[in-house]
Amino acid sequence: MIRRLAALAAALFTLSGPAAAQSALFGTETTDETAPLWEASILAAGGYVAHYPAASEGQFKALPVPFLIYRGDNLRIGDNGFIRARQEMAGGRFELDIGLDGSFDVDSKDNKARQGMPDLDLLIEAGPKATWHFMPKHDDVQIDLGVEVRAVIATRFVGFDYEGISVNPELSWFDRSLGGTKLRGYAAIGPVFGFDGVNDYFYGVEAAYATASRPAYKADNGYIGTKSTLGLAYPVNDRLLVFGAAQVGYYGGSANEDSPLFRDKTNYSVGMGVRWSFWQSDARVPVVR
Repeated sequence: MIRRLAALAAALFTLSGPAAAQSALFGTETTDETAPLWEASILAAGGYVAHYPAASEGQFKALPVPFLIYRGDNLRIGDNGFIRARQEMAGGRFELDIGLDGSFDVDSKDNKARQGMPDLDLLIEAGPKATWHFMPKHDDVQIDLGVEVRAVIATRFVGFDYEGISVNPELSWFDRSLGGTKLRGYAAIGPVFGFDGVNDYFYGVEAAYATASRPAYKADNGYIGTKSTLGLAYPVNDRLLVFGAAQVGYYGGSANEDSPLFRDKTNYSVGMGVRWSFWQSDARVPVVR
């Protein structure tokens, strides 16, 4: 819950998952099953997001971001991800793609559990996703089972640090025409697992930052929690779209529930915004679901 603007906003303000959410909620409104080959848009979104999984505090964020979309046959930029390479098999039911997601940075001075510790940087997650489509892709209603495996990179744009691997199986549903209207709906649920250091990034406490109430802690690999997401979007016309989403994360049973930075078993995030396509190329291509 809807990683964060363009694709980052979709990860953060549609809160979750990624490609399916963007396709369901942010796809261009069409009447002839085609979309512009090139498209320039601006997305303005705002919302409240938890500082990190199982944090007891969060932050409000609002960002306007321009972005460019290119819809090639196999390579897509800004459409269902920042950069997305696609390969379909089994008559289009099975799909492999590569994309990016992310999460906002956090100033530790704004989080009571982390005060005195290093800040959490902006996270970028990149890696492959395998998806099985239970319904034919041209249907308005879609039910998908996906598995994402992504490298997690922390950055403040002056350097990049590898933080580990995240794994996210997810069951999702979306309807491109709720009740026969233009309203779009999206829902998803799935567990998240962290390996090779990403859990330590959120829950580890080095001895140098230990206090009487925050003992040193080395995080374990494994289960982080389960996220469920609901989203709605309404295309006012072929250039203007409004959207909103909410996400609940439940972290009971986490591999690091005994960390001093694990503060709340339940997190809530909400977001809303608009997307305006201010330029579209004359050249058009078939819509890819």
